[in-house]
Amino acid sequence: MTHSAPWAEQIEKGLNEADTVLLVVSKASLGSEFVALEWRHFLETSKRVILCIFEAVDLPTELEKNEWVDFRGSYKAGLGELMSQLAKPIQEEHPVPESGFKAPLAVWGTIALSVLVALLSLNALWTIFIPLLLIPLPYQIFKRSFDFMRVQAALVLLPFTIALSSMVLGNSLYGQWISFDFVTGNPSFDMWLNAILTGLALGIWSWVLLGILRSPVMSRWGKPEATLPKFNNPYKPNISNPASTPFFVEHAPEDRAVAADLVETMKKYGHLQAETIQDAKAVLTIVSRFNGDTNASPSSQIVFPVIVQGNDNISKKLSKLQWIDFRPKVRRLDVIAQLLPEPTQLLKALGMRPVSSLSVYPPMITTLYYFMLTLAAIFIGAVADYAFFSGCLCFLEKASYDLLVWQLSLSSILLVVLTFFAVRGLLSRKGWFAKFPVILAVVAVQGLLMRFMASIDADIYYAALEVGENLGVNFATFGNPIFMIGLLFLIWVYFKNRADVRHWFPA
Repeated sequence: MTHSAPWAEQIEKGLNEADTVLLVVSKASLGSEFVALEWRHFLETSKRVILCIFEAVDLPTELEKNEWVDFRGSYKAGLGELMSQLAKPIQEEHPVPESGFKAPLAVWGTIALSVLVALLSLNALWTIFIPLLLIPLPYQIFKRSFDFMRVQAALVLLPFTIALSSMVLGNSLYGQWISFDFVTGNPSFDMWLNAILTGLALGIWSWVLLGILRSPVMSRWGKPEATLPKFNNPYKPNISNPASTPFFVEHAPEDRAVAADLVETMKKYGHLQAETIQDAKAVLTIVSRFNGDTNASPSSQIVFPVIVQGNDNISKKLSKLQWIDFRPKVRRLDVIAQLLPEPTQLLKALGMRPVSSLSVYPPMITTLYYFMLTLAAIFIGAVADYAFFSGCLCFLEKASYDLLVWQLSLSSILLVVLTFFAVRGLLSRKGWFAKFPVILAVVAVQGLLMRFMASIDADIYYAALEVGENLGVNFATFGNPIFMIGLLFLIWVYFKNRADVRHWFPA
């Protein structure tokens, strides 16, 4: 059994076996010490280096006279030129481009579409987080840097929020085209249909944009955090009796639920749990915000960092190794157990070098996160609608008006504060709010506040009718149905991903 193969050693092995190195030129690559290892090694051994220009940047003097291919425009054309150049070296007629900006036409088209979507997101201004993510998106696409997972959620939700905005703000913003049941105060079927069609007609562009952002051309364009994340290669070994290997699972106390499942699976396949980390041949180090280092020795032991939560303070010892990424879900433990005696095959099946800055969470946690944000957005939208679109509510008596202001103000403050601390605790896994029962209690309080807001909305609506005023519908009108639909979806996700709760919340 060999010891762990750090990135530097793997690079050196590849360089020794290769005749040509293709150096992808960008700010990030030229700033990487590992990339510098590659091209300097090749220059020292007088091997061939071809520059693949992805960004025009100032080059080290040693690289200025190498062969080069421009990939800033058409990727297909650049690839064809590279293949020809690999077959037959050429003498460059022009110097390597070190300045200027070029991008594929698809990128410019994506930026133009993102501008349209950013403008459409103003219809969802009441949600706060959707325009906050989508308005700066055109510039972020240009700079190749945005949080793909959060932008994806905003793009998916935009058509639905536009439909809701159409129902609530239709009378004041879109003209008198919606139907309304003035007897019950509820939206009619025609109103629902018109709003859904409006949401789809306008919001469909957000789904088109999402499809483009997930395409290969945009995956090549964006930085790692701005591309569709890919986890775990679809490799399925069928090894029922792997060679027994002494192992040790290194973890923080908060991650002991994940560690327990790992230990159980390893033992199921006949591996022996070592009493100390020094006695183990294979060490599985669980990485989270509670642990970013290892006490193992990668030079004499096989060390597999298993990341379950992003951590920006990873030790150099771990950062040089390949990883197993369990951030989207703790899964495929059987694969680890079957391939534990064969580290090369294990890393080929599951190994990767994850991007810690990418916002990746298990399905249950992601659902809870956006469910709580959506409920808070609807509540704030209801308050904002009273403040800006329902006039001064002067038909109410002063005492009733003052009571309404106090009720709405206190309810809003309570909801915002609760949601803020609940979301922060949920995502960080730290603090009093990082507990599943507490999160469920916050969701229950949000539901009660939705019902409270709906009762206030009904009282105001009927009070307005008595004096001949028609206030139409408010966001609060849809709070209860959306809460119930969201709750059913949350329950469905929970039963499909129950293990997420046990693994995510600190044990």
